[in-house]
Amino acid sequence: MFNPRLLESFVGKKILVIGDFMLDEYIEGKVERISPEAPVPVVEAKGIDIRPGGAANVVANLVSLGAFAVPLGVVGGDEDGRKLKEELKKVGVPTETLIEDPSRPTTKKTRIIASSQQLLRVDWECREEVTKEVENKILSFLLNNYEEFDGIVISDYGKGVVTRNLFKVTGKVKEKTPIFLDPKEKNFKVYKNVTTMTPNIKETFQAVGIRPETNEEAETAGKKLIEEFQLDFAVITRSEKGMSVITKSRVKHIPTRAKQVYDVTGAGDTVISTFALAFVSGADPFTAAEVANLAAGIVVGKVGTATVTLNELKEALKSAL
Repeated sequence: MFNPRLLESFVGKKILVIGDFMLDEYIEGKVERISPEAPVPVVEAKGIDIRPGGAANVVANLVSLGAFAVPLGVVGGDEDGRKLKEELKKVGVPTETLIEDPSRPTTKKTRIIASSQQLLRVDWECREEVTKEVENKILSFLLNNYEEFDGIVISDYGKGVVTRNLFKVTGKVKEKTPIFLDPKEKNFKVYKNVTTMTPNIKETFQAVGIRPETNEEAETAGKKLIEEFQLDFAVITRSEKGMSVITKSRVKHIPTRAKQVYDVTGAGDTVISTFALAFVSGADPFTAAEVANLAAGIVVGKVGTATVTLNELKEALKSAL
């Protein structure tokens, strides 16, 4: 296990988050009857909760862990875009770098929940690539400012912000600033030249044709990821089997620390956020994965899109030692 002083180094780190910013909406209520109109439950709504989602949840996790995060992406010129900016401003996140594009909606996922069970999800989104104008603004900000950041997280949810042209400049950027990629299956054809990526089992299979069910398969898949995507090292998340970290010379398999799994929504956001912070704070990839694994074990015990605080991480570490 890692030294607790590592967590103190998170405070004040500056991270740029590029990706698909979303609003997560939860309609909560109870079910006591079936609709007479169709064989579906009737949810008596009791309230609506909104939270930052997607790349915005990465930002929220970083801030919750003591870092300063800057969001770089796109929102629509709509009410949901305004709400998302308000939610980020509440936790001290600047929103000037969120580019407004009136031609597309702000991505929103509406979940209907009853008795802590998700009954339905409705997605409001555009999955087409952003316009050249928006892409150029994103690339321009990145190239003009990347040296000011301790690390860069690319949070790809496949909604059009992460494009091929982004990876034409990542090779130059990562020479100065490490880049951490949370991938999406549809975009493996464009990824290259990042410090690391954190695919899950399904994504790893999509990327290299190997399902990392065993430790040996994870090692083989990790080495293929490094070679095919020009990574410094690979981090594979393997659900209840934990995480595998593969470098060119070493491999480590880290068992999961989750005690109770209620909801895996946003767990990948927590992993990439915590891993990036630990790494830029001086941890090696194996130690950074230990920290991220501990954080993931906390967040899956919460319902809905959630974050992990620095104090929660410290308490979990005490229990683990």
